[in-house]
Amino acid sequence: MLRLNLNGTDIELYKNEPVNISYQFSDIQNINSSASSFSQTFRVPLTKKNQGYFGAVNEFGLVTTWDPKVKVSAELTYNTIPVMRGFAQVKGVYVQKGKYADVELAVFGETANLSRDIGDGMLTALDLSSFDHTLSAANIEASWAGTLSSGAIRYGLPDKGQNWRQIMYPLDVNFWTSTAPLQHGDFTPYFRASKLLDTILTGAGYTYTSTFFGSNLDDLYLTLYNGNLAIKGNENPSGQTMLVGYATDQTGLSGNSFTSLTGLSESSPFYDTGSNFSGSTYTAPLQAYYTFRVNLFGRISHATESMSFRLSKDNGTTALWNFLPVTSAAVFDDTPQNFTSEPFLLDVGETINLQYKHQNSGHTLDLDGDGTFSPNQTWWEVVAVSAPTSGQTVDVAENMPKMKQIDFVSGLQKMFNLVFIPDRNNGKHLYIEPFNDYMASGTKKDWTNKIDLTKDISITPTTDLQARQYDWTHSNGKDLVNALVFKNASRVYSRFRVDDPVNDFASGNKAIKSPFAPHVVSYIPGTQFAVHRMLVDTDQADKTIKEPLPRLAFWNGKENGTIYYQNDSSGTTTDAQYPVFSQYSDLEATVTDEDLGYGAERPFHIIKANPLETLYYKYWRPFVNELYSSDARKLTAFFRLTRSELASFEFADKVYIKDTYWRVLSVSYDATSEGMAKVELLKVLGDIRDCSFLPTGIDKSNGKIQFQNTSGATVTQVSRECCERYGYQYDNDTASCYQSFEQ
Repeated sequence: MLRLNLNGTDIELYKNEPVNISYQFSDIQNINSSASSFSQTFRVPLTKKNQGYFGAVNEFGLVTTWDPKVKVSAELTYNTIPVMRGFAQVKGVYVQKGKYADVELAVFGETANLSRDIGDGMLTALDLSSFDHTLSAANIEASWAGTLSSGAIRYGLPDKGQNWRQIMYPLDVNFWTSTAPLQHGDFTPYFRASKLLDTILTGAGYTYTSTFFGSNLDDLYLTLYNGNLAIKGNENPSGQTMLVGYATDQTGLSGNSFTSLTGLSESSPFYDTGSNFSGSTYTAPLQAYYTFRVNLFGRISHATESMSFRLSKDNGTTALWNFLPVTSAAVFDDTPQNFTSEPFLLDVGETINLQYKHQNSGHTLDLDGDGTFSPNQTWWEVVAVSAPTSGQTVDVAENMPKMKQIDFVSGLQKMFNLVFIPDRNNGKHLYIEPFNDYMASGTKKDWTNKIDLTKDISITPTTDLQARQYDWTHSNGKDLVNALVFKNASRVYSRFRVDDPVNDFASGNKAIKSPFAPHVVSYIPGTQFAVHRMLVDTDQADKTIKEPLPRLAFWNGKENGTIYYQNDSSGTTTDAQYPVFSQYSDLEATVTDEDLGYGAERPFHIIKANPLETLYYKYWRPFVNELYSSDARKLTAFFRLTRSELASFEFADKVYIKDTYWRVLSVSYDATSEGMAKVELLKVLGDIRDCSFLPTGIDKSNGKIQFQNTSGATVTQVSRECCERYGYQYDNDTASCYQSFEQ
């Protein structure tokens, strides 16, 4: 007997009312799908017991306690065997003859809940405070060792707009050196993708099991960059500015050595928002870039006297900014002297003073001040303070790219062809694996004797499931490398296309498009440092991407190349290696590595050989072969399946019918009676060879790519088709393949 339980309450059913159930494989593959395994709508009588649960929903105009907008947990069972767990939705109430009433319901499986439970929250809304940390050399180095947050955070060196380069003209060098080292803020944090997935699902109330994310992708990271050159912290740099000036005229200032101006007021219209000014000294509260402005108005007591003015640091002992090295009375007297500095990098605790010096002793200086902020008065200010370059508490969530949490999860699904399988006994626990791994986990079952031969059996080609053209692609990142490829090739870097021109019946174009931009590595001009250059191709000085797309990359460890960066003691650390992230599982990739591109592509840095295992080849190819092979078939038939068999089957199961294995696409049946189930199945074709020659390695003695032929032998003479299919360069004279040089 069929039973329906809503929120712990048993609902009375009509004995003969059919409840048709439909399970669909596509629903567990697409987590953004609004459809799910579901029941067709069915009616339940508004009996006294049912009305006790639903309320007086049949009374016109009466406000009931039932809220049609709220999901209600539901469970359908047949003789204690679970049929479907999920949630119920009231579709309507029907009143007959003004006396009898029915409630129309539909029950949806748990797979429809994941997208809704995650909702529209952004990555920046996640609680990632346990990963917040101080931006310091010690923590950057700990990230490389894998000890910062147990490896959840690693620091890399993408160019976010610094426009690093090494050229021959000293006046135009923009590259780190021992005297101009990398600041801590020049590094960029990356966050482990599996840890982010775990945080999203946990926040939505889910747990999950995954061999794939549990170990296989520990080195997959998301770039924490959302268009701000500086790393966001909990500090507020705009609250550290100040403007101080004289409330009264200052007369008789003397001294032929640099002397700090004192007696400056902080009272309105002047201010010191961060309480960083005292006496004559501004103390830097953060390691950041500070911009200063100075306005002087006064006169020198002697017509031939000259004076110097500067901002100093280190308690007045060292020049920071000589804005008026030497000025005469003729130039200075009764003329506003207004200067704005370039940004200066200051360490925490460094002191700044405004100083003057007479060239000759015995002369004096008068400076005007009446407590106003005007050109004819004397004042100086901290105009702007940049986001800290070191020392701040890094707010990990605030540095997340602009992206919805559900888009991050579905983006992973589109990259790795993931399936999300709810546990039969706990819909809030998911099994997440790539399609290939999930299908390999199924059980073999023989349904040969269960097929109903009295009804039509349909065996059809998969033409109706096919498109004429199918693209797997990332999104256009708009950085200079991705923009170059898009401009010249009219496609996103590493796109893979399946084209079926010989199928006269296939039509239309479909695309699997990830929301991530390719993390393409190229060399800093004039160097051998391979980094992701996230720059806009423009002649403007500001080359940052204002709204960058999120990017995923493999942590490659550290590569040889000397870098200089600020340590935690205001000195410079020299490191013979630099941190690397790339689209490959190894920066100098070879055939056996992995590639986060869908298709093979010429790299922009030197590698040994293009990897065979692109996203398409490793994760999507077997799935596509079942649809596009000339041997692909879909079977539709009726089967005599018990409720126990229906309750225990998995979409990963391989169903044996006569001499062929099939996998289930959909199952439909009436849950109120033991009867026939209509089943759609797709023929299991196994691992169809992608090409007659498959790359396996590289012969280091001559640079030829090695292939395995259909007999399993290693060869270097291959067809042009198989050579170019995997991104290699074909040599006609030798019928051999070589790795293409970087673009």
